[in-house]
Amino acid sequence: MWEKVRRYTDKKLDVNLQIVEQEGQYIPKACALKYYPLVVQEALGAIVKDVDGNEFIDFLTSAAVYNIGHRHPKVVAAAKKQMDQVINYTMAYLYEKQPIELAKKLVEVTPGDFTKKVTFGFSGSDGVDSAIKAARAYTGRHAIMSFEHSYHGMTYGALSATGIVDPDIRKRMGTLDVKFVEFPDPYRNSYGIDGYEYPDELCRKALDAIDKAISSLSERPACIIVEPIQGDAGAIIPPEKFLKGLKELTENYGIIFIDEEVQVGMGRTGKLWAIEHFDVEPDMFVTAKALGGGFPISTTVGKAEIMDSVPQPLFVFTHIGHAVNASAALAAIEVVEDEKLPEQAMNKGRKVVEQFMEMSRRYSIIGDVRGIGLLVGVDIVKPGTKEPDKDTAQKICWRAWEKGLILITFGKHGNVLRVAPSLNIPTDQLNQAMTIIDEAVEDVLQGKVSDDVLQFMRGW
Repeated sequence: MWEKVRRYTDKKLDVNLQIVEQEGQYIPKACALKYYPLVVQEALGAIVKDVDGNEFIDFLTSAAVYNIGHRHPKVVAAAKKQMDQVINYTMAYLYEKQPIELAKKLVEVTPGDFTKKVTFGFSGSDGVDSAIKAARAYTGRHAIMSFEHSYHGMTYGALSATGIVDPDIRKRMGTLDVKFVEFPDPYRNSYGIDGYEYPDELCRKALDAIDKAISSLSERPACIIVEPIQGDAGAIIPPEKFLKGLKELTENYGIIFIDEEVQVGMGRTGKLWAIEHFDVEPDMFVTAKALGGGFPISTTVGKAEIMDSVPQPLFVFTHIGHAVNASAALAAIEVVEDEKLPEQAMNKGRKVVEQFMEMSRRYSIIGDVRGIGLLVGVDIVKPGTKEPDKDTAQKICWRAWEKGLILITFGKHGNVLRVAPSLNIPTDQLNQAMTIIDEAVEDVLQGKVSDDVLQFMRGW
């Protein structure tokens, strides 16, 4: 199959295609959502090189992992220093300094003016599982509430709460029973409300529906888990008053409010944590991805009484609080603070959104541009409608790859361009990437990208 790619691009791909063919033999398709045959060989800052020597500006950052850029020297140095001492020794039986130092730092910088405790994992998925576990232990209840089109991960608890996965698939896999409610999307919602023009009306409708959903359940939920800004749904930013209203609802019903910031945390939205835009203190907080600066670590932070309600040893993983990963995370937080990355994200993101808005006046296929900081979604539609156009969006990504930009789609309909570069991306590289996108859109509209390339793309 992959040899056919040569018919549709002049890009040098010899070594890339050999490795891609091997993955198909040994790795199941369920491990991935692929876009084009790019095998990463090297990465530094905002630049990625493949095994054939092709160079790319990175607008994906390994799914919003490299907020501080690839191979940041402070993170590399911290990890190497730790590896020269001890790679890890399980916290399950003995003690290590590094995760304790990281926990102290997280208690300091995460939202909530109350006593907190912290546990660790390796991905957003197990962080979500730990939060659900704690909410159930503390309340003595089992019901979970989440949002349609949310993404929380692929372990069983996280998958159960993930609304972007087909309900039939979740049912077939035997996931936990979760009640899903509608997230207030200003651009597309079931209420037919223009949420940009009437945000308060959309907010009221959504909160009323959630209130009714809670009342309809035979058991109050132990928790409700929410992304302050829905990431994989397509960078959906709710009305300003929504999360504060949701927090009031959870307090009225005695429900644990879980703030899930795996994708939107660590400065990406222009504040250290996205929930800070909405002036809400969650009961529990989960983050991962960018926390480790490229090393696998997640954290679940919660009110001390909630965290202490979990029986021993139900937070244990053999490598919980891994010393190297914790050292890397401490360095990554330091970089975010020292380089003022939230401020960089806000300033650069504002300019990116302005550029996309200008493009939208020239290209009728751009239906909506939404962004906060350097989390930006560009909604590609059939001209003159809000009908999602996934094929055109993916062809734009293909053309961008040919021109030297890593760009993919996401969103509840798979039609949204996902813009998530490193927060410290140099201005010249950011401008070059935006020029590539503009040219890619123009080329697709002029018919320069064949529909046949879609056969190679297994994206969202």
